[in-house]
Amino acid sequence: MAVIVGGVAFYESQQANTNFPYPCLGSEPTTIHIHPYLRIEINGQNITVPAAIGIYKPVFSNGFAGGGPNSCFEPLHTHDSSGIIHVEWSSNKNFTLSDFFKIWNATDHLSHSVTINGVSHPIVFNATDILGFRADSTHRIVLLVDGQPSSEYQSLVLNTLDYCSAAPTYPQCSPTAVGDPVYGGITYPYGTGHTILIEYISNG
Repeated sequence: MAVIVGGVAFYESQQANTNFPYPCLGSEPTTIHIHPYLRIEINGQNITVPAAIGIYKPVFSNGFAGGGPNSCFEPLHTHDSSGIIHVEWSSNKNFTLSDFFKIWNATDHLSHSVTINGVSHPIVFNATDILGFRADSTHRIVLLVDGQPSSEYQSLVLNTLDYCSAAPTYPQCSPTAVGDPVYGGITYPYGTGHTILIEYISNG
């Protein structure tokens, strides 16, 4: 059975046998439905967060990744390359940036790597390494949350950092992440419009 949400078709199917760290479900639970916004910059260059992270056997339509009869979804996944992460789960479990990067790395059709300027890089993030770019005597890794430095790095909880809302919506949210966050039957208490930026920059 297909369900249309925000212009993307989702399908009910059996859980697949994948390498993902969490159960990969054929339908997207919506007890928790939150949309953080992640950007990555390496020496000032924007790095695309690709579509279909965390989707097994994605089906693309009009540039957006959805599901087909044999697809399934991790609790953190992407439908496009806007940087919007879809956090969708059946309970109030907290998910972190570490969880997202683990799911990204486990996404088979993305080859467990990212290509930057023609070079393949590992999918990794912590206080000393972002996508294979390591902190050293001349470079550092900075995590900015709402423009402010954070020391949480891979431990940053995403559940409190929704970006999208019903109105006004941001361009990155349309058409797959429109609407207010859903938070276990209560009003989402953390506000919207939050941003997450990971930077690899010179110490100079």
